[in-house]
Amino acid sequence: MTRGTVSYVAQRLVLIAFTTIVVSSVVFLLLHQIPGDAFIRETRQTPEAHAAQLHYYHLDLPLPQQYLLWATDLLFRGDLGESLANRGVKIAPLLIREAGVSATLGLCALIVTIGLGLVLGLLGALRQNTWVDYLASSGSVVGYSIPSFVIAIYLVLLTGKYLYEWTNGTFYYDIGWGKIEQIPVPALALGFPYASYVARLTRASMLEVIRQDYVRTAWAKGLKAQVVIFRHALRNALIPVITILGPLVTGIITGSVVIESIFGIPGLGKEFVTSILARDYNIVIGVFTFYAALVGLANLAVDVVYPLLDPRIRY
Repeated sequence: MTRGTVSYVAQRLVLIAFTTIVVSSVVFLLLHQIPGDAFIRETRQTPEAHAAQLHYYHLDLPLPQQYLLWATDLLFRGDLGESLANRGVKIAPLLIREAGVSATLGLCALIVTIGLGLVLGLLGALRQNTWVDYLASSGSVVGYSIPSFVIAIYLVLLTGKYLYEWTNGTFYYDIGWGKIEQIPVPALALGFPYASYVARLTRASMLEVIRQDYVRTAWAKGLKAQVVIFRHALRNALIPVITILGPLVTGIITGSVVIESIFGIPGLGKEFVTSILARDYNIVIGVFTFYAALVGLANLAVDVVYPLLDPRIRY
């Protein structure tokens, strides 16, 4: 890694930290504008007990003082506070544990996105204007047009209900988390729409690259098809695909909120939805903080990969 690259990465890390703090601050201020609190729904609660709970979590202080206390704990102690709905539960360890679940799902969805998208795009480009191309292109258009939560619902019906009926209970999908066989279905639901976009971009990029002079020269030298396609053509065709990986990773991270709720996956997405309904402000702010940092780091990783594919790119 060159000195310029190290300097670029350091600058981006500072920017990511600043952006994360700004996002967390905006979310903090907006959440406290929502009427109600996490304790107002508790039954058999006297006004004195309610006031004591608000005082314990500093929620009775003016908003600027609340923000100052929260920002001080975050910046100097790395402490996101306690859950308001679950007394005594520290948010940082909770989110780290759930972030591991979301990261596993997101990584598998990214593998589906890149793997399936590249395969469909390559098949469409190498078999242009054949039934293979038409089938791959049609599948890509359909996949990109349907939201991930709709695909998730159909996959649940297909693998959880109809597959059980067709096989007389021999094969079926068990909704939940904790087993390896429970990962592919939600990963496919989350990654397939983005795989369709990668497929369309890969096909267009490959069709442009394989018409270049250096590819024709490689064919004229008598090189094997695998060498021409994967070593010469695909490497340059991947640059536009790498360009959109940052937004794709962002979409996968944010899209996991709905997918985790549908499949009952105990990750950041499900915790985010539950915490909003429970008015658990601290957890919602913590989840946004995690998401902001992950999105920034994902885009930084994509930028660092550029020089590996194209030596002409330097920072």
